[in-house]
Amino acid sequence: MAVQRLASAMFGFLLLGVACGGPPPPSEPVSEAKTRDRGLGRRRQDIPDDCEPQAGKPPPEPLRISYTGVAKAARCQREVYTIMGGVTHFLGVECKHCHVEPDYAADTHNKQIANWMARELVPRLQKRAADPSGNKEVWCADCHAKKPKFLGDPRRRDVAIEWMTTHLAPDFDTAAGKPPKCKDCHGGDLGTPQFRSQVILHELEGLPMPAAAAPAVAPPSAAPTLAPSAPQAPPVQSIPDFGKR
Repeated sequence: MAVQRLASAMFGFLLLGVACGGPPPPSEPVSEAKTRDRGLGRRRQDIPDDCEPQAGKPPPEPLRISYTGVAKAARCQREVYTIMGGVTHFLGVECKHCHVEPDYAADTHNKQIANWMARELVPRLQKRAADPSGNKEVWCADCHAKKPKFLGDPRRRDVAIEWMTTHLAPDFDTAAGKPPKCKDCHGGDLGTPQFRSQVILHELEGLPMPAAAAPAVAPPSAAPTLAPSAPQAPPVQSIPDFGKR
């Protein structure tokens, strides 16, 4: 009798499973690439890829030039605009912070610095305290936090040393997985003759000078004078401190 009740119960559970569609299929394992894509600074999965053809739309425009700096990872022209939009967002600036409008291809001081960071600094670092997705990639927001000059404006030595000590060293490793040291970027430890405080200046030869402000024009005098004016010495322009950028 007990055997019959057990068989009836098992048959009932089987019918219930068929009615409800059976057990859910095993979930597809999430690939490492998809896990990384959910990390900070990554495109959401529901947003189409910039460089993938879309039904009813023109094909993606190929790259107009080869980029080696901020946009070096771009695969099509649309992705260049997406990357640049991210830079303006993470730095809290407008396009004209780095570009001369409308000649966006023109070289500028800030463009040189941004490209140097993307080409030299960022590839040498990785996040130490990685987010849950395992993403260790470094980008603008990890340091700037919507402040183009986060070391002070103008830059302050004490603020820079404090930021390097309390943020850069604890939060980042080198690409080899080792704690970063001053000499990794500055050529020597702090306080040694080899230490270079303005390291970007030494790395970038022929750095374009920032655009100088237009000199003020004095209003014309009410009555012209007939006496010959003394020769005027050319105005002396101070040399800008590139390290303040």
